[in-house]
Amino acid sequence: MKFKLAAAILAAGLPLASMAFAQDTAQSTAPADLAVIDACLKKVEKTGGFGSACVGLVADPCIKAAEGANDDVARWKACAARELAVWTQKTSGALKKVQAGGFADAIKAVNDSQKVFAASGDRLCAVFDNVDPGMYRGGASYCRLRETANRSLSLIKLGAAVNEH
Repeated sequence: MKFKLAAAILAAGLPLASMAFAQDTAQSTAPADLAVIDACLKKVEKTGGFGSACVGLVADPCIKAAEGANDDVARWKACAARELAVWTQKTSGALKKVQAGGFADAIKAVNDSQKVFAASGDRLCAVFDNVDPGMYRGGASYCRLRETANRSLSLIKLGAAVNEH
C-alpha cells in the first residue's frame, strides 16, 4: 500500500519537476548570450536563411577558451548548457507562436512531435557522454544544444508562416 502511494506521489510530481527544470533553464539564460543569438537570427531573417550559422555562437568560443584547463570537460559541458538555455527559451517562444497561429492541424502535429522529439534527443545525446570527450566537446550537453537549436529554428519558421496573414 505504501509503495502504491509513494509511486502515485512520484508520478504526480514528475510534470511539476519537469516544469521547474524548464523554468530554471529559461531563468538561467544570460542576457548577453541571448543577445548574441538574437543578433544573428535578425541577420538571417533579412536574408531568408535558416539560421544554422547561429548555432554554437555562444558555446563554441567558450569551449575553445576552456581547452587545456584541468576541468576542461566539465567546462565544455557548462558552455554547451549556457547556449542550450538560449535555444530552450527560443523553442518555448516558437511553440507559443505556432499555437497563436490558430491552425489546429499544425498545433496538433507540433504538440505530438514534441513528445517524440524530447525522448529521441535524450536517447541520442546520452551516447555522447560515453565516447572520448575530445570527439564531441560538451558531450550530451552539446548534442542537446544542437538538437534543440535545429528544432527551434524549424519551429521559428513554422511560427512565422502560420502567423503571416
